[in-house]
Amino acid sequence: MSNQYRCGNLIITAPSEWEDITGTVEGGSAPFTLAKVDGTGALQFSVATYKGGKIPNVTVRELDELRDDFAQKKELGRSTGVKVDGGLRVSAGTYEAGEYYMRVWYCSDGRNVAVVTYTAGRGEEGEEPDECEAIVAGLRFG
Repeated sequence: MSNQYRCGNLIITAPSEWEDITGTVEGGSAPFTLAKVDGTGALQFSVATYKGGKIPNVTVRELDELRDDFAQKKELGRSTGVKVDGGLRVSAGTYEAGEYYMRVWYCSDGRNVAVVTYTAGRGEEGEEPDECEAIVAGLRFG
């Protein structure tokens, strides 16, 4: 069984044990956030929606550059690569920075871009990153 969520024009399909916890995240303007019931990490989504004008035709190389810039600004260090099969163009990487385990995906349909991050305590992530991979593989804009 699964649940379907919307974050802007991004459609997210997640197993039913992954719930929207956005309203419980501390801070003023938390991104859309899913967490597994009795889980250890959080999966967050931010979307840049194409509004008009010249179609950007975002490439995987540009997504790689965006992800590398994100990692540098957050001082995450070097990533280990992650391969995601799905309908979108994806750049992904795994980071182990300090006490945190983080996986980052930049996804695009060529017009819109979504940034998805999974964060958990280092060594506490268990099987959740694999479940997040499946969620990311099923993302679509619509």
